[in-house]
Amino acid sequence: MALEAGRGKLPGKTEYAGRRRRVTRKSGFASHESSTGGHFRVLEVSSFPIGPRLPFTLRFDLTGLPTEPFQGFGCWFWSDGDVRVSLRGGPKRYTLTHHAAPNWNKVGSMWTPGSGEFRQIEVRFERNGDGRLAVYEARCGVIQHKYLADSRPALLRNMHQFSPEAHFYTDLGNVEAPPGLDSDQAVAGGTHQLYVKSCNRCARFLPINVDNERCHLSFSNHCVAEHRRPCRHTGFGLLTNADTHKRLRLEYGFQLECRFCKKFEVNAAHNPKRSAAQMKEDAARRRHFELLVEHLGGGTPQLRYRHETGRELADDVYARFAGKCFNCGRELPPDGSWHLDHTRPLALLWPLDASATALCRDCNSQKRDRIPGDFYSTAKLEQLSQLTGVPVQDLTAPTPNMEIVTMFLANLQWFFDVFLLSADMTRVHDGKVAGEVLVKALQKVLERCRGGAPIDLVAEYENRRARGTGFPEK
Repeated sequence: MALEAGRGKLPGKTEYAGRRRRVTRKSGFASHESSTGGHFRVLEVSSFPIGPRLPFTLRFDLTGLPTEPFQGFGCWFWSDGDVRVSLRGGPKRYTLTHHAAPNWNKVGSMWTPGSGEFRQIEVRFERNGDGRLAVYEARCGVIQHKYLADSRPALLRNMHQFSPEAHFYTDLGNVEAPPGLDSDQAVAGGTHQLYVKSCNRCARFLPINVDNERCHLSFSNHCVAEHRRPCRHTGFGLLTNADTHKRLRLEYGFQLECRFCKKFEVNAAHNPKRSAAQMKEDAARRRHFELLVEHLGGGTPQLRYRHETGRELADDVYARFAGKCFNCGRELPPDGSWHLDHTRPLALLWPLDASATALCRDCNSQKRDRIPGDFYSTAKLEQLSQLTGVPVQDLTAPTPNMEIVTMFLANLQWFFDVFLLSADMTRVHDGKVAGEVLVKALQKVLERCRGGAPIDLVAEYENRRARGTGFPEK
């Protein structure tokens, strides 16, 4: 299929960088016979009044249930304003998202007997002002699935991060909630819409956010890069209503598989067969960004911070966030086994500096390279702005670090004549030159500048290679 100008993959990508990877294996799994992954439904979920004097509490009771192989609890929830969620009696490691209204969120966890026994868990929802709260599929119980039974142990770590979409219940516990939670009739709070999408592997319909597709729930996005949006792939970015057959066009689109099936039926099958070069590819690209930013900025931010203040950056960030993960609020160990998050992503040339955020390993993994506006709620963004000194409008803008971009443009001669000719940049990994990959990644960053990319790095790189300036041949 022909691609429209300015859409799809970067022009000349095949000629420039070659095929990303040889097709050497298949996952070994087939799509579900009754699901393509390209359908959605719109549900009307009952909502309830909530306010300063009217908190909403769910009590999950797993008393008397088998403890193996997994137990878990969870639900999806929505409120028309910022809501505070607190947990009591459950495991320390759990999933809790903070997407801004009107997006849906989720809370939950799952664990094995070796992680402890948790029989009664309370989840409390509170708001400063009056509003509404909707809860979808609040459940708890014993979780079993063939992948949880026969997968290698490494794949079963951090399964709480896949809650509640990974909860295949076989024995249900009791959930105590305000009256009417399971009623099909609207209560005083009315109803609120929830979009659910089908998975092409397990055929379940699971929640998604359509107001901000970057606020992930059960599926990861399909087309994230700016030059690939809007996602034009049928089944990914163009969904069909399973009941009315009407179409829904998305900006980013979603993967066909839910996050659980993606983990076990796709990634688990592919990753063990990846070569060492493939495994290092993403980490190398990130490190090259770090090296470039460090050179342009005059050294590592941590060393500059120590020189300017006489203190350690990690110590000050830990103290500023009171030793707690900014996202989920859990206590962070003072031994340094927590993560300094860039706040604004390195993928947009923002360094790890005094504006860093303290996050636990799980939350940092969930945030990845998203801008804060695509990860935190409105209240969280305001709090983050106060703690880091970065204005809220900058936390929500997917724009590159223009200070570094300006320095980069002023040092183009050095970039092409020195940096790209270094041993690291001329090294070939799995048929690809490291420098070529970096140039392509930087071009995507420059295209996010206001007014578009100030230079075509890809064309300049090819021109210099054609003149025999030392760049490796294709």
